[in-house]
Amino acid sequence: MMQLNLSVCPDKKSDLPIRVIQFGEGNFLRGFIDWMVYKLNSKGLFNGRILALQCTPRGRVVPKLKAQDGLYTTLLHGIDGGKSVEENEVVNSIAKAMNPYEEWQDILEYAKLESLQFVFSNTTEAGITYVKEDLKEGIAPSSYPGKLTVFLYERFKHAKSICKCGYGMVVMPCELLDDNGKKLKNIVLQLAKDWNLGDEFISYLNEDCRFLNTLVDRVVSGYPVNEAQNYEEKLGYVDELMTCGELFHFMAIEGDNDVNDLLPFAKAGLNVVVAPDITPYRLRKVRILNGAHTANVPAAFLAGLSTVDEMMSDPVTGAFVHSVVYDEIIPAVNLDKTMLTEFADDVMNRFKDPSMHHQLASILMNSSSKLNARVIPSILDARAKGVLPKKLCFAVAAYIALYHDAEGVPVKVKRADGKTGEFIDDAYAVEVLKKAWSVYQKNEASALFTVKTVLSDTKLWGINLSADVDLTATIAKYTHAIITDGVVTTMRALLELN
Repeated sequence: MMQLNLSVCPDKKSDLPIRVIQFGEGNFLRGFIDWMVYKLNSKGLFNGRILALQCTPRGRVVPKLKAQDGLYTTLLHGIDGGKSVEENEVVNSIAKAMNPYEEWQDILEYAKLESLQFVFSNTTEAGITYVKEDLKEGIAPSSYPGKLTVFLYERFKHAKSICKCGYGMVVMPCELLDDNGKKLKNIVLQLAKDWNLGDEFISYLNEDCRFLNTLVDRVVSGYPVNEAQNYEEKLGYVDELMTCGELFHFMAIEGDNDVNDLLPFAKAGLNVVVAPDITPYRLRKVRILNGAHTANVPAAFLAGLSTVDEMMSDPVTGAFVHSVVYDEIIPAVNLDKTMLTEFADDVMNRFKDPSMHHQLASILMNSSSKLNARVIPSILDARAKGVLPKKLCFAVAAYIALYHDAEGVPVKVKRADGKTGEFIDDAYAVEVLKKAWSVYQKNEASALFTVKTVLSDTKLWGINLSADVDLTATIAKYTHAIITDGVVTTMRALLELN
């Protein structure tokens, strides 16, 4: 059976110009932004393609994209009229894929393209972080904002050399952070100052470039590990980048009406809204959908489960997810409860979709920054109302318990029934958690010291969470219980308290 490429699908050959540079080449971007650009192109509403860049030195997608001429298959599932439906398409929106750790100088040449107009990214929440680093000639900066700053500077210099305006970029990060566009812009401006790139460049960033806040929503589970052979037989070719996801998709862009003209997603029938304030959309999504993932996946993973649908069908973990969302997250969030409940109902159905097989290990990636963005705010909102959310405290305890006896990066985890697993987290977070566990003596007093060490780290959380004595004690109690009694037993006991 042949591997997917243009010889297999010659009708997917495209000469459309590159209009987008994309920092990231992973499952989500391929199953969301790249798919949407493909949809726009299919209706003649965009007429542009994408230059996709590898995020990290350990990335493995770019060689596969090159081997497949940028082609890959989206396998989208959902429920329509009570029936399961599936839509399979070969997407050709990626014109080129490159590795900045090997091809940086060649990448910078693309900054001169007149057709280039947009920047998208998805480097996880940890990606939009200020990293003080030296600017080295010919070498890509380590951070995403650093790479973006250098790329924009090359574009600015070229525009200045040919005395031509209109070379500003529209930057739309898809990382799940509040005010993600604003935060990214502030970091880029700081790096421009650090590197003495000049006032004219800073004016270019402020006046010619637009950094827009966004919110994205689609579960993209990625490669269908357990069903790959069946799909290959059905499709008639081998595709190492098959990308599974749900049919549901939503994007909110904070901007004026002219954004709809620049990117006519809604005109193409896509579920995209442009609004002057996307805070309500962001808050409900991050707290309920992403918060439910981040709050529940560590425990489900420790319990030996592998996918979200398995987590939902399990009588203990499934009931726990439901209770966390409806009994603790929704009451904590300061938005209309009817809107939140309706959204939560949709989320529960999406999680239960048996076709998704969203891997828990992929959700665990960068757990520390995800917990801080998605779960800790709900806990703080509950505490502000005088409530101690015990199941969310357990969620933090399960996160901490992931690192008990953990080894290395990726983090290798001991799970129930003799199973093991691994996930990737920020190196600093891993070091903090490993050091905290080194003092644990298999009693609740030492568990309290371990938890205090973790919660007091202001670099991880932005504040000293251990200052809340009751919160710290409760998380320590559940952390110790997970280690001594088991994660499922502890969850079951918490459910019985309702």
